[in-house]
Amino acid sequence: MKQKLVLLVSSMCVMNILSTPVVAATTATNSQQMKKLSQLEQQLNSLQHEVSVLKKQTKSSHYPTTQSSKKVALTTPIDQPSRDQIEGPTDLPKSGPLYLPVDFDVPGQSFVSSGPYIGIPLEFSGSNLIVNSPSVNEDITLLKLRKNVIQRLASYGRPEEGSGSHILLSGTIQGQGLFKNTTPSSNNKSDINVSTAALDAYILGPSQWTSGLLELSYDNNLGTETGSFSSNNRIQNSRVFVNKAFVVIGNFLQSPFYVSFGQMFVPFGVFSSTLVSSPLTQTLARTQTRAIVLGYKQQTVNNFYASTYIFQGASHASSTTRVNNGGINVGYGFKMNQVNANVGAGVIANIADSQGMQYTGNQPMFAGFGGPTVVNVPVTTGGTANLINVNTGNEKIVHRVPAYDLHALLGFGDNIQLIGEYITASTNFNPNDMTFNSHGARPQAFTLEGVYNIPKFYYHTSVALAYGMTKNALAIGLPAKRYSFVVNQSWWKDTLQSLELRRDVNYSASSYSSGSNVAGPPGSSSPANMVTFQFSYFF
Repeated sequence: MKQKLVLLVSSMCVMNILSTPVVAATTATNSQQMKKLSQLEQQLNSLQHEVSVLKKQTKSSHYPTTQSSKKVALTTPIDQPSRDQIEGPTDLPKSGPLYLPVDFDVPGQSFVSSGPYIGIPLEFSGSNLIVNSPSVNEDITLLKLRKNVIQRLASYGRPEEGSGSHILLSGTIQGQGLFKNTTPSSNNKSDINVSTAALDAYILGPSQWTSGLLELSYDNNLGTETGSFSSNNRIQNSRVFVNKAFVVIGNFLQSPFYVSFGQMFVPFGVFSSTLVSSPLTQTLARTQTRAIVLGYKQQTVNNFYASTYIFQGASHASSTTRVNNGGINVGYGFKMNQVNANVGAGVIANIADSQGMQYTGNQPMFAGFGGPTVVNVPVTTGGTANLINVNTGNEKIVHRVPAYDLHALLGFGDNIQLIGEYITASTNFNPNDMTFNSHGARPQAFTLEGVYNIPKFYYHTSVALAYGMTKNALAIGLPAKRYSFVVNQSWWKDTLQSLELRRDVNYSASSYSSGSNVAGPPGSSSPANMVTFQFSYFF
């Protein structure tokens, strides 16, 4: 830079000297001087252009950020009207430091970063974290995140490179301590357990139209329950498996349409909750499989969304398995003054493929349509004790059973939310497949939850009260009614502490059930009370 400036100054001096009037001795001498003057003028123009370019480069090199290997902290807020709200209780922060896990010095602006959603502070519920985002319609959540990344990079004058590798890691470790009181008291249970451990990798790119999610989780069940190990010691099990693995093709900046395919939870139901325990609707109907999803979501404040999906169900009415299941999900989200709402409905062709119906954990009784074979079960017949092998489930069913879902999420201001969902089978199962009190069962579940975020509290704190009920769901081990109360607090950043009180009211003692012609759990009039403390650490 300095050398070029010196050359520029020298050239200008020479031009000044040459431009001084001089009486030419001859016409030829004047011609030579004019030719040299023209050449110097051309060099001057070239140098001026180079100086201008260098000045621009110098200005851009003083980018007002502090860079690290993973994050760029902006000291001033960026006002961009196109900023979207990502799933969760808060908008992107509008003041204070904003973070973007990008190192602008890396070729392709690639990054590998860990943490919650980009630039979003952890709230009490932890719902802004990738690993804790709603398991259903997760592809929409990720596409909105991708859209925000592209917009924010563009607002910094650093558009996303088409060849960059972008990986955002997120994870959780959750520990629980619980005490369960039942009648008789000899059945009381207490436990300390690592209930969840998961690592999510969200891959962005290399194209702005492609992204993917890979989640590794660990199994905290007994090996004899899952069939992965023969030991009853859960510490020796603790296997790691692929829980989710899917690809999303879409770009919400250019199109409201998207396609997802892979191992995922299909968009049937929502199952939103701030409770420690899963809602009864989730246990009944959430379906995980390998599917193809075609979706549409408007990119406006008031927006319509819809999706359709197909997959090969594990259960089947025909002699062979094939792509025999699928469904449709539609909904509408809108904002009116201080009210935020999301209402929708869905249908699935066969509810027998849900996780709760595929495996219940009740072996040697009916353990779901995909229940394992239990070896050497003692059975007494005719006064003689025998050891037999019991097949606790059968994927071959007489006919498929469709199901419907209705859900609504209402937010009133920043501190009150109501969550409601109802799921029902459209018809009865054949008595050879599932029964309740000697007739074909028609399972149903309902949940209603009210959440209050305590404002101006020292810690992010919320309380929630929930009611749940089921019908004809004894065979899969669900209670008839459930009452829950939970307090959630975030004492430290990226942590969540939850205390839940739960009371389950079981089906009456005269109730009985079966599945796959195997006896299911009997009814019990005695309630069960449970106290659970959960500590969640997110990263």
